[in-house]
Amino acid sequence: MTHLQITRRAILGSLGAAMLPTFATSTLAQGGAYPNRPIKIIVPWAAGGGGDVIVRLMAPSLQKRLGGQAIVVDNRPGAIGTIGSVAAARSPADGYTLVYGGLESHTIAPSAMKKAPYDAKKDFVAIAPLGFFPAALVVSASHPAKNLAQFLQMAKDAKAPLSFGSWSTATSGHLIMEAFKQAKGVDLLHVPYNGTAPLLQAQLSQQLDCSINVLSTVEPHIRNGALRLLAVAMPQRLPEFPDVATFKENGVDVARGPWVGIFGPSGLPADVIARVHEAVDATLSEPAVAEQTKKMFFVSEHMEQRAYQSFYLSEIDRWGRYVKTANVAIE
Repeated sequence: MTHLQITRRAILGSLGAAMLPTFATSTLAQGGAYPNRPIKIIVPWAAGGGGDVIVRLMAPSLQKRLGGQAIVVDNRPGAIGTIGSVAAARSPADGYTLVYGGLESHTIAPSAMKKAPYDAKKDFVAIAPLGFFPAALVVSASHPAKNLAQFLQMAKDAKAPLSFGSWSTATSGHLIMEAFKQAKGVDLLHVPYNGTAPLLQAQLSQQLDCSINVLSTVEPHIRNGALRLLAVAMPQRLPEFPDVATFKENGVDVARGPWVGIFGPSGLPADVIARVHEAVDATLSEPAVAEQTKKMFFVSEHMEQRAYQSFYLSEIDRWGRYVKTANVAIE
């Protein structure tokens, strides 16, 4: 069993003081058209990470499109995104507390937790997609495998399982590789790290046979020849690496890296959902925003809200099956 211990007390205990201001301000909320006061977007990851950068990049345009109201980014990291997400789930359904969430915080973690602090299907509404970060499978440049087919053959011929690293247990990178193992019938030893940066250093120092990381982290080292790219989690091949096949082309049912979007607590009024969706969708199309996200290798996605809600629910079921088959558990 792949096992990670995250105490329920750590998740719920962190909410004690944090939740009081949220409920207190909600009792003072004034009526009128939405929005008429600042909007908080909880980012359940540390400041400076990819998600934090994306939300802060979008904030000025969102403010302009949402009546000039300030967009307050509230970082609440921990427990694979569940600490911040549960705070959002327990907030008033009035549109003034939203959350940046996605594959890890809203599908994998709730499926892997024995006592999840929220019901991903019932406690959230998927408002608008943002996109996804392509995931990249890499080996060190000195590794004898020149492509994925050669690596697979080496893994099958090895007397002991080859190792793969991910940025943590029960993350999208980990589960993508579990899907890969299941699809290809190969055994690989999972070595989790505490973030993408330590994972990168382990791969560069050749402590791992391979690793799955976000493309933006490893791309400079692919360019300088230190790492070799074997596969990407993308719907189609990357223009920057046209000779590298996708996981999908290799028979693995993964067409995206970790996808993310904007969510709210269930029960949000339809007009609020529509207003936020419209603002997010338009912001992603702004040239200045699109230029910066492209530099991060972030792939923006546009989807109608109902379609996104359906996608979200289907992803909970799909990744829940991978979690169960791989026997991934978080306590």
